Amino acid sequence: MQELDSYMTEQPINTKKMYWIFQLVGWSLFFVFYAGVAAYFNDYQWQIIVGYLNTVIVGFLLTHLYRGYIKRYSWEKIGIFKLSGRVVLASIIVGTIWSAIVLPINNTFFKVESDQEFTFGIGVIIVLNLSIVAAGWSIMYFLFKFFINLKSSEIEKWRLEAAVKDAELIALKSQINPHFLFNCLNNIRSLVIENPEKSRDMIGHLSDLLRYSVQFNNREKVSIEQELDVVQNYLNLESIQFEDRLKYTLEIKPETLDLKVPPMAIQLLVENAIKHGISNLPAGGEINIKSYLSEDNLIVEVINSGQINTEKKGTGIGLKNASDRLRLLFGKISNLEINNLNEHQVKASFKIPLI
Repeated sequence: MQELDSYMTEQPINTKKMYWIFQLVGWSLFFVFYAGVAAYFNDYQWQIIVGYLNTVIVGFLLTHLYRGYIKRYSWEKIGIFKLSGRVVLASIIVGTIWSAIVLPINNTFFKVESDQEFTFGIGVIIVLNLSIVAAGWSIMYFLFKFFINLKSSEIEKWRLEAAVKDAELIALKSQINPHFLFNCLNNIRSLVIENPEKSRDMIGHLSDLLRYSVQFNNREKVSIEQELDVVQNYLNLESIQFEDRLKYTLEIKPETLDLKVPPMAIQLLVENAIKHGISNLPAGGEINIKSYLSEDNLIVEVINSGQINTEKKGTGIGLKNASDRLRLLFGKISNLEINNLNEHQVKASFKIPLI
């Protein structure tokens, strides 16, 4: 699955390259066919061939400018009926401009001796013909865009499915870090004689943490309130090892408690804060967990003492999977970000759209 995900990430569809290939090949074939037919019926006069070449070059440039206008105003996103009306109108405009540029040049420099005298009727027919060509170009362009968008959607779907499968496998293997579990059991064992009551509490926290991992891992979403229960259990267990070196605070807005997040999403940020932040500080530090609403988004932040070490490389698998699951469930807007908040703190955060 990881190889498939890597391939899809590294091999995006190069739409710009494909567009230029189709544009060049299409107009070249158009020139060869129509110039060949016209020259055949006019004794292969050079003016015919050069005149069609001029027509094709102007058509090539105009349709490229037309494409820029389509992209600028996002025509791909509008409905089929509204799009059809715009294409018809735009094709007539392109055909008219095309004729206004080509006709004077061809009649001045590439006039064929057997040509009939130019009349208004002939001009209308030429405008109509070039408008039809522009409409044909439009249809092929939007079919091309539809095909590319379809393929891109399929690739994105496969990539996200692969990421979810990877996340599920890794969750089964190491969602509760074996090293963390080993330390917890050792710490609890040392407390059994020294402080039996506290050791019972720690066993309860560990049991709740394991139960949460088993029960909620297969769910797509859990409430903030449920997620915070497991986070507090996790922090209470870590406090056995860190003692006074680990402090934490919760700033959770009441209106966010029932909102949904992927299971273990906040826990992964807290685990990362302890592993790469608090554990590296001799005096320890503090973790501040926040959730609040901002502009129709749920914002979750985990702020911890420490600084990001850019030279130290880790797998980052847990955070990558959390980011993938967020994007799969809530779209690209839910990107997970980690950066230095100031000289003494690191902030990890993600946002989830409510609409």
